[in-house]
Amino acid sequence: MYRLSRGPALLGAGSFLIASAVAVFLAFVLVPRDGAAGWMGVVAGVLAVLALAQSARFALRSPVVMTLTDQGFVIGRPRCRGRWEDVEDVVLEAGRLGLTGENVAAGLDLRLIEPDQVQPLVREVYDRLNTANGYTRFR
Repeated sequence: MYRLSRGPALLGAGSFLIASAVAVFLAFVLVPRDGAAGWMGVVAGVLAVLALAQSARFALRSPVVMTLTDQGFVIGRPRCRGRWEDVEDVVLEAGRLGLTGENVAAGLDLRLIEPDQVQPLVREVYDRLNTANGYTRFR
């Protein structure tokens, strides 16, 4: 399982914090003066709480970018999944890992994961493809 690196994750957390601050401001502005909460103020308050929760999720535990299993793979955004048997070619160019085949067309921007995790990810993809196709290393 490969997660979003710290840089993009903290950028996302900061964006959600800003959205939360704007929603809190709107919630206070939209609440009527007599103390009865208007529906728009309540909606803005709920959006503020949701944005704050998303910010905490990004800051504390970043989202999964790619998951590799024995049967296949899942790429987080955009949501793609495929089986190793369907992959015909792996393209590694310009900071992008591409998996192509008859029923598969998936790609991952390698800048989204930690730099020290790029080489293990590429190695694991090739190892899982070799295992799925029955290839073994020449010794």
